[in-house]
Amino acid sequence: MSKTQALERLHDRSGVVGIIGLGYVGLPLAVAFAEAGYRVIGLDLDTRKVDALNRGESYIPDIPTAQVAPLTQSGKLSATDDYGALREVDAVSICVPTPLLKTKDPDMSYVNSAVESLVQVVHAGMLIVLESTTYPGTTNEIVIPKLTAGGLTPGEDIFIGFSPERIDPGNKTYGVRN
Repeated sequence: MSKTQALERLHDRSGVVGIIGLGYVGLPLAVAFAEAGYRVIGLDLDTRKVDALNRGESYIPDIPTAQVAPLTQSGKLSATDDYGALREVDAVSICVPTPLLKTKDPDMSYVNSAVESLVQVVHAGMLIVLESTTYPGTTNEIVIPKLTAGGLTPGEDIFIGFSPERIDPGNKTYGVRN
């Protein structure tokens, strides 16, 4: 897929969005994209989250089931634990946890695992955005080298960026949209 085709699919909302990690950041983001008209495939290794979401049930207090149910019923939002499903997505947001280690450094194992699994399905035209809370340089040091090892060129074949997480769980004033 060319850069122009990829941009057109995202602009006209015919593109498919993938969200890796359906926790307190990923689920609200998945719901926001689905409500905006995109078809969203959420991926989480916790099958309880996947099963609940596919039943139209929320497990995050900030996202009511009444908001999730119509999205799953309409086919705008689905969940899986299989990275193979991301072969069809045009854009992916990585929203996996980065808990602090005893040394106060982020545990990058979840990011590493997500990116290593994503390598198996990355394709030309794909936009990949790291949203997990992490230290400056993670995108350049970890994400880009792994996703381009197969020969894809950033900015030409694939598009890679970082967007700092914007979710403040429980905050009724500021959410994913503002």
